Amino acid sequence: MIYHEKKLHYLIITHLAAIIDKKFLKQLESISRAILSMRGRVTMLGISRWSEEYSYKTIERFFDKKVDWLKINWNLIKHSIGKEVILVADESTVSKSGKSTHGIGYFYSGLQGRAIPGIQFLSFSLVDVTTRRAYPLLSKQLKKKKKKENEEVTSHKVGRPIGSKNKNSADIRLKGLFRIVNWYIRIIQRVINIDTLQYFVYDGAFGNNAGIQAVTRVNLHLISKLKRNSNLFFKFTGEQKERGRPRIYGELIDYENIDEKYCKKTTIDGDIETKIYKLEALSKKISGTLNTIVIVSKNSKMNKVSHTILFSTDLNQEYQNIIDYYSLRFQIEFNFRDAKQYFGLEDFMNIKKKRVDNFANLSMFMNNVSYLVHKESGVSDYSVNDMKSLFMAEKYAHEVLKYYDKKVDDILMHEAIKHISEFSMIHRQTA
Repeated sequence: MIYHEKKLHYLIITHLAAIIDKKFLKQLESISRAILSMRGRVTMLGISRWSEEYSYKTIERFFDKKVDWLKINWNLIKHSIGKEVILVADESTVSKSGKSTHGIGYFYSGLQGRAIPGIQFLSFSLVDVTTRRAYPLLSKQLKKKKKKENEEVTSHKVGRPIGSKNKNSADIRLKGLFRIVNWYIRIIQRVINIDTLQYFVYDGAFGNNAGIQAVTRVNLHLISKLKRNSNLFFKFTGEQKERGRPRIYGELIDYENIDEKYCKKTTIDGDIETKIYKLEALSKKISGTLNTIVIVSKNSKMNKVSHTILFSTDLNQEYQNIIDYYSLRFQIEFNFRDAKQYFGLEDFMNIKKKRVDNFANLSMFMNNVSYLVHKESGVSDYSVNDMKSLFMAEKYAHEVLKYYDKKVDDILMHEAIKHISEFSMIHRQTA
């Protein structure tokens, strides 16, 4: 083995030998090394060619196994993350053609701005607030609910049904994505068991009562975003009537004319003035009080005003943390980008349910492997492209030396490989 291959071997053996069997461990290391070394599309056939140790049938059997990726990812990263962490999740659509892939359908793609044929995954990551990096934990495929053939579309009348009674919005039944997220957060909590984990961050899809209930029922606080046209109210602080139900909702919040006593920060950049307001607000569609952050931007030259509404269910949380944690949610997008561009999430040709699930999780797992190998090697700047360049250079150097029946000197060879691979690296290490 050469320098970075040794780092990979040490990483896999040290953190995973105690939780998975020796045979699977050896296969996982070989597949990881092959993915980091190879160029082009990452498929089962490509992995079998670059791993050399295993045939295509062996690689197929690897993807047919039931793998606890959550446990594997957690044991790999738990020694590298800090004390301040948040849990984030997001959906990602992978384009696919044909009709045979499990769960294929039309899903919205943010990159293309429309629904495309493909499959969709829900992924969870732990974000280290200090290093500002997301570590993938688990990915699960989402499927659209199919309508029954004989199911008739019934038209509902406008308005509230006659005879219906008021319901407690905190006791709603979770459905769809909210039920799925609630279920997997419970599973993640049982495995990772971090006392300092208090916050779950999701995009605007959870900016509603169902999203809040899905998260607060697992004893976490939700940080998310509300729609720009959401009606929020101040708490009623006036004098209550002697009879009747006490008033809860006060004045409707006008986002463009909020009292300056709620302003926490003002910044001016050219013609744009940005003000950050922090206030406790109520919504008639959401149970409980929200710690609300309203970011108002005014363009004096164009005479335009825009606003963004963030919220947290933790009423004691500072506004800086709410904004910072919500911005850190975007780190999971870098996991998706690297998994698609370098680790096969956009390339794989598997169609069976278990193989699709395993390849998606392997692609996200490689984010952790690549970063931790870089961290162990002491290279200053991290780039997946650089890591793949180094592994590919080591692969070719090993093949050339094997052809001439030469032995490898680790120290001298590491410097030679760095020089050879430098032409394709983004962050060059030598002068």
